[in-house]
Amino acid sequence: MYAITTTNAGLTSYRAIAFEAELLDGETISTKPPVPTMADIAATLTADIQSWLDGIAAQNGYDSLASCISYKDSAIAQWAADAAAALSWRDAVWQAAFQWQQGAVANPPATFPTSTEVIASLPQAVDYGWVVHEPGAATALLVGSN
Repeated sequence: MYAITTTNAGLTSYRAIAFEAELLDGETISTKPPVPTMADIAATLTADIQSWLDGIAAQNGYDSLASCISYKDSAIAQWAADAAAALSWRDAVWQAAFQWQQGAVANPPATFPTSTEVIASLPQAVDYGWVVHEPGAATALLVGSN
């Protein structure tokens, strides 16, 4: 048995329960988990894409893709190059992801692909000049070092 909650934004969540008495205010009961809504699929895909973007940036030692892009005007050539590649790639990824989502809304597939399958179809970092290297840069000088 499942207790199901649906938000005003159309997102659903559920939890397994043993007895109907376990229902909380605002929950409904079902014998099977709910079919994900488009809002659920979009929320999951958005989080998974952002995690993928951040994971690629982490390969070069950045905390996140946003952190990497913040080095856009860095005097350190490698950091500036990473930022430029990341910025172009990020824009291409989100543009493609939103186009995929619009297509799925207009013509829902019989079976939605997994996030991994969608991500594999998105633009890849290497195609935008991303080069994996050791974190930091050979020419970087740490403040206070001699």
